[in-house]
Order: sequence, then C-alpha cells, then structure tokens
Amino acid sequence: MSKFMKNRKVFKKNLIQEEVKEKKKELEPKGIVNYSEFGLDNQEDIKTMIKYEQDVVFHQQKSVEHLMALSETLYKAQKLLSNYKNGKFKEWFEALGLKKDFVYMCLKRYNLYLDYNNDKVMMIPEIMIKDFTKQNIFSKGLISEILEDEKPQEKYKSIKRNILSGNPTIYSGEILEAEVVDVDKVVELKRILEKKYEEYKKLKKEIKDLEYKLNKLEKMI
Repeated sequence: MSKFMKNRKVFKKNLIQEEVKEKKKELEPKGIVNYSEFGLDNQEDIKTMIKYEQDVVFHQQKSVEHLMALSETLYKAQKLLSNYKNGKFKEWFEALGLKKDFVYMCLKRYNLYLDYNNDKVMMIPEIMIKDFTKQNIFSKGLISEILEDEKPQEKYKSIKRNILSGNPTIYSGEILEAEVVDVDKVVELKRILEKKYEEYKKLKKEIKDLEYKLNKLEKMI
C-alpha cells in the first residue's frame, strides 16, 4: 500500500475520532451556572452539580404546580364554606394542619392568577404579592407589565423604587405627545402635581391605618 493511502487512512481515522468527541460534547449536559467562576475544575464534580441543577429545576417546577393546585383547592373550599355564613373556613384548614398566613397567601396568589391569568404569581416573593393586593401602589396595568416581563422581580424593584422616590406616575404607561406650552401652564402643572403628591402621602397613611386595623381583625377570625 502506498504511503499516501496509509496517511489517508490515518487522516480519516483522526477525523472520525474528532467527530465522535464533538458528538459527545453535544450530548453532555449543560449547566445554568458557570462553574469555572466557582473554582470547580473537576469534570465529575461539575457533572454532579449540573445534575443537582436539573433536580432543583424539576422540583421547583413541580412545587409551582402543586402550589397552584393547592391554592385553587383552598379558593374553592373557602367559596363553598362561605355559602353557610358560619365562618368555619379557618377552623377547616387548621384541622388540616395549615397555618393561617400560608393559607391566606395562597388565596391572594390564586386571586391574582384569576385576575391576570399568569402563573408567575405562584413564583414571585410574598412581598410582591402583598404589594399587588394592597392596590395603593401598583395599578393593574403595572402589575400586568411586571408579570409579563422576563425578570418580574427586577422589573418590580425598578418600578417600586421610582414610585417611592416621589415619581408615582413615572410608569403610568401613558406617553404624552410633545406640545408647545407656555410658562403659566408649566407652573400650573407643577402646582397640581404638588397637590397630588400631598394627597398621595395622605392616602398612604390612611391605607396603612386600614391595613393595621384589618390585620388585627383577621387575627381574631
């Protein structure tokens, strides 16, 4: 056999080996986290961590499904028992070993789900649920905008930060067309805005007082 043919066979063999290596790489599980930033350089440890990732994601998805199902069941049970006007819902869920704070949070989540038809309400932190159900900070449009965002928690923080900084209308969703205005109109708008800010502060205080009273009453149920 000629030298060329021998080299050709070696060349083909090397190509096949490279293709096999590439295929193996493609089949290897890919992680969400970049473990080189964690200082992990052992491939077996990285594979193990990727497996843990997959387990966490799987159980996370299942926990969301279970929370949705549980919240829906609690909602239906409360609705049914309310027909009897005997206030037995709390007694019912406590007999099942459930805590009041947990149950009412589930109900708030499910009501939000019914309002916005977005299952992200089952994944966001409780502080967001509380703010959304207070109805004194976030309008329905803003809540929809947050829930539809790829990163709802970051969107929520950004909007809330701007609202609490004294710009409650910065994310109102309304964009005014550019128009030529005189100085008197600017002064008048500033005066109206200052008045609205004062009303907003007063309303916040009234809402806090009502929430405090409501919280005390709920504890007595």
